[in-house]
Amino acid sequence: MPLKLKPLKYLLSVLTLLAGTQAATAQGLFGFPLGPQQETLDPMEQLGRELFNDTNLSTPPGQGCVTCHAPEVGFVSPNFFVNQFFGPHFGAIPHRFGPRKPPSAAYAGDSPDLRFVADPAFAVNWEGGVFWDGRAAGQLPLFPESDDSPEFDPLAEQALFPFLNPVEQNVANEKIVVRKVAFSRYRRLFLQVWGRGSLDFQDDEVVARAYDRIVTSIAAFERSSEVNPYSSKFDAWLAGEAELTEQEKLGLWLFENPFDGQSLLTPNEDEGRTAFPQGNQGKGRCGVCHSELPGPNDEPPLFTDFAYHNLGLPKNPDNPFYFMPRRFNPDGRDFIDRGLAPTLETIGQPDNWTPSGAITSWQEEIDNAEGRHKTPTLRNVNKRPFPGFVKAYMHHGGLKSMKEVVHFYNTRDVPEEAWGEPEVDFGNITGGIVGDLGLTDEEEDAIVAFMATLSDGYQSPPSGPQLPQLPQLPTPPSPPSLPTLPSPPSLPTILPFP
Repeated sequence: MPLKLKPLKYLLSVLTLLAGTQAATAQGLFGFPLGPQQETLDPMEQLGRELFNDTNLSTPPGQGCVTCHAPEVGFVSPNFFVNQFFGPHFGAIPHRFGPRKPPSAAYAGDSPDLRFVADPAFAVNWEGGVFWDGRAAGQLPLFPESDDSPEFDPLAEQALFPFLNPVEQNVANEKIVVRKVAFSRYRRLFLQVWGRGSLDFQDDEVVARAYDRIVTSIAAFERSSEVNPYSSKFDAWLAGEAELTEQEKLGLWLFENPFDGQSLLTPNEDEGRTAFPQGNQGKGRCGVCHSELPGPNDEPPLFTDFAYHNLGLPKNPDNPFYFMPRRFNPDGRDFIDRGLAPTLETIGQPDNWTPSGAITSWQEEIDNAEGRHKTPTLRNVNKRPFPGFVKAYMHHGGLKSMKEVVHFYNTRDVPEEAWGEPEVDFGNITGGIVGDLGLTDEEEDAIVAFMATLSDGYQSPPSGPQLPQLPQLPTPPSPPSLPTLPSPPSLPTILPFP
């Protein structure tokens, strides 16, 4: 169904509600704190966890990384009302919003630097980087004063931005961030990891190094086993420790990439290719961009190609960014999310770019990147704290359920569905694998059921019904000993007759 505009007064009333409740909880309305810390984290990961969870690192205090990336929902927004009514999350100042919903902070550490790949099969020219638009491209050196070996890490580079973004954590400069950390409860841990004097916020050179160390520590936590446990039912099934239901197996069968000639069902299920019609394998085309296959060295699948696609999504009419002041959004309601294109404009032509196919100039490459957003991981895509909890999907958060997402992929090009005009159309909208797939309602539900197996925290059900344990009865006392009877007297010996 199309995305429909709701009344502006509805938007403003919810904004007022959110502003009033922000002070009541660090997570925003219906937010959830981090769970107990794992004992397996090393000191740098523990430090990163503290920084990730510190809601004092904003101006005003109240917003940390965890505010928009909570584990109970797969490290995306835990705010029910933001997800339901908007999509993008508010910042430390509650009436400020960015244009996109928070991407998952989990399973992001393997994304390479942004790079040109030129895959002509599906017109995918770029992969890697972090953020929906790839602007954490792995191009900014961390610790640049180390001339011999500056570090480049797109995941750590991503953490540089939210602290200083006025529509996110809204801190004025790096020095204030470092000063907040210097007076935090985990100051000693920071000094243990990075050494004495590493939080001297009076020294500008120390501040620059400390800020890089802060984001490096956050990236270490985001790569840790606590954030990336690979503990879903799907992982248990791959290890032979769980069984998928028939609906989940059908969903996997439809999910797979139909072009690579492989199926996970073949080696793991006796009925694999006979239970479902051969022609339906990969009917949903999901695995083309969200591959379910393990890596070349048996690495667990990440369900993303790290690439950029323009899916032809219509605008999210409830995006509050349209109503932001001109200093944040000079285009107002005419704002168009250009995706990867501004990133390419900013970084300039890289060394590894060469003309490919019909693209003969850098400007053509930028035009071809218009409206393209990064493929997210599908791990934890359906993870939620209770069944009725609403999550926001797609880069602008305009779709509100996995069923709606699958239905969009299935019917985008079906006129009767009337999804609306795409937000960006430079002739680069993904086709062939999206649009009119012919999935039935039952098949859509099966794909959703399979994706629900990607949620971490799976626990095997007990093997059989468990009988209640009866209380232990006390041991009865031993009966008293009977007295010993005296021996009978000896009888006289009777002599025989003579």
